[in-house]
Amino acid sequence: MYQVLAGKKRSLVFPVMCNGFVKLDYSDNVVDTNSDGDTSNDIAYGLFDHEGSFTFEAIVTPYDINGYGRQSASGSIPSFTLSKKIMPSNSHKSTPSEYQSELYLPVTGGRLTHEMRIFSNDKFSVSLLNATSFNENQPAEYKIRVSMDIGGSTQTFTTTSAVITANKSSMFRWQTTDNNEGFDNNGRQMFDLLSTTVSHSGAVIGLNGFAENQCHAGQELFIRDGFTFTSIGTISSVNGTTSVTLNASYSPTLSNGTKVFIHSRKEASYINNTYHIACTYTQTSNRINIFLNGINVLSTKHTQSGTFAFGRTDSFIGANGTGATGTLSAITNKQFMGEMHEMSILNIPKTTFVNKETLLPSLNNTLLYLRFEEIDL
Repeated sequence: MYQVLAGKKRSLVFPVMCNGFVKLDYSDNVVDTNSDGDTSNDIAYGLFDHEGSFTFEAIVTPYDINGYGRQSASGSIPSFTLSKKIMPSNSHKSTPSEYQSELYLPVTGGRLTHEMRIFSNDKFSVSLLNATSFNENQPAEYKIRVSMDIGGSTQTFTTTSAVITANKSSMFRWQTTDNNEGFDNNGRQMFDLLSTTVSHSGAVIGLNGFAENQCHAGQELFIRDGFTFTSIGTISSVNGTTSVTLNASYSPTLSNGTKVFIHSRKEASYINNTYHIACTYTQTSNRINIFLNGINVLSTKHTQSGTFAFGRTDSFIGANGTGATGTLSAITNKQFMGEMHEMSILNIPKTTFVNKETLLPSLNNTLLYLRFEEIDL
């Protein structure tokens, strides 16, 4: 029976730097009718007995696993309001290995490509995949990844671009600085003025003063013509306080005094929002569809013909069930960091999603339904 909840929205929380997960124990749900200590040869039901088409749905709130990254060079740094929903970063420290967050999930070789497992079964899994290349003024942005095993052939399907992204603009605010020039024709502050050019030769752009304080490798630079901002390339290296080298030569030559802009401060606004993530599989066509907030963001096929069946093994929520702790444990566990609100698996492939704030699955078709909300009156 459904319940109507009122008050503050609650959830199952996986804090940043945690090693937590929920285990859906197969042996606890399948009766050992033969009393031989082995449930794999017993009569399964629900999720563990399902074959063929299905729909997976979850309402989640991801946290930012990038954190506010350190500058590539020394100098003054912007300040940020700390949040329990944002991963600690090495905070401009010269020895990042001294931070527990770097041991748990390092920026290099871990954080920027981290996979956060939402649901994990031997034959099917759903994850969020960080799709950023650096974390300086760059919160994590997430693709959706689905893995399926049919007939012993495991294939992975990932959206081509990030579908959960950081906020890159703010409403225009009058200031007494030239940063006012970075707004678009809708009055949104999209860019900040970095500096003006003092020279330009091929890929090297000379800037007027203290470039190293605000520039970093991977950062994109722009010039403005009216309300049009044109990219001149991304920085490959910062040359002290006087110039930067782009990833490729820019043409035409920039005149001295040309104003150069960078993206405004980006915010991980998604940490306070909910997202409806769904994956459907249609047995007759082998087609897999991935949805975000009801919008189809990927449609593809599993190449292996045969009947899909969920694994008759333990399943996990929030990690892959490895249960590792300590150094690099987030990578080993494919640790999810964020909030789970609801999750369901149905025995039919849905084509539309009317409810995106709550699931309300059809009970006649439900293989699994978990609600992590609670009443708050």
